[in-house]
Amino acid sequence: MIVWLASYPRSGNTLLRQVLKCCFNLNSCEGLEPVPEHLRNHDAAREDYYGSYFVNGNPEEFYQQAHTSADLVLIKSHQLPRDNNKAIYVVRDGRLALQSFVKFQDTFHPGESTFESLLLGDHPYGDWSSHYHAWCAASRGPTFVVRFEELLNANANLLRQLQEFLGYSGPVHPWVNPQAQLRKLTPTFYGHGRPTWQPDEFWTEVRLRQFYTLHGALLIQLGYATPADVDANAYPVGCDEERMLQFTRQLVHRHQQLQRIADQRLAEIQRLDAACTQRLAVIAELTRSCDERLAIIQRLERDLERSRRTTNTQRRWKLVHRVAVQLGLLNP
Repeated sequence: MIVWLASYPRSGNTLLRQVLKCCFNLNSCEGLEPVPEHLRNHDAAREDYYGSYFVNGNPEEFYQQAHTSADLVLIKSHQLPRDNNKAIYVVRDGRLALQSFVKFQDTFHPGESTFESLLLGDHPYGDWSSHYHAWCAASRGPTFVVRFEELLNANANLLRQLQEFLGYSGPVHPWVNPQAQLRKLTPTFYGHGRPTWQPDEFWTEVRLRQFYTLHGALLIQLGYATPADVDANAYPVGCDEERMLQFTRQLVHRHQQLQRIADQRLAEIQRLDAACTQRLAVIAELTRSCDERLAIIQRLERDLERSRRTTNTQRRWKLVHRVAVQLGLLNP
């Protein structure tokens, strides 16, 4: 049984996994996306603090096995949902998540993304609002939503809710937040984990206006901003800036949708190509086996022909011998 551990990037997915490891001793898969070999190196902190492990072999085969397994399988995901399996979704104030994601991309994937591209969702994971709505739609499947700030100091009530949602019946240990130790080990990955947003130099007036225009509604829905804050900082509905932002976002979403379709079809082509390669290998093996058997048949036919000739010769000699005996030329 799969339970997805889902979130928009830099929203607390790793923190959730730390809670599950510390309190329930549950390990979790790093996800189904391809991981370069150099990132699969042994990491004691990663294994000890959040029970991380990578998929060995074909991720799709791992998914199918986990999907039908009776055992609980926890899988991290920043991707958009692919099924209706249960999920724990971590949500964080979009301003904090996006700021941290921009910094993460600049540090680990320089040149791949910008503030504007991530704001609009020009990324395989989409944008902050769309990601939330995709995972938390009522039609998707059972989803337990937990806030980043709740996980920082996970209390007994939250642990009980997580335990019930997972169907976990084992021992429960109190939460001890290891962020300070982890930040010392890898400061580029583990941020300060601010629970509340405060203005800073990253959030220029233009950036704030753009964010409130596109994501203000979800900020209000989640209680991270008031309607008055959003109205005061977003571009007025119908103005040129607002219309251009919305139009650009629609284009980006359409591009990402087409890209996902193309990726799915490419994956299907690769699957069919792999299946054809396997079948060609089977055909080659059957051909080799048939050639071996044909060679055996031909050898047996030659042996049979020689046996027939030998048998005929023997019969002729027996006939000659019998006639010679009858004629008195040979003794019986």
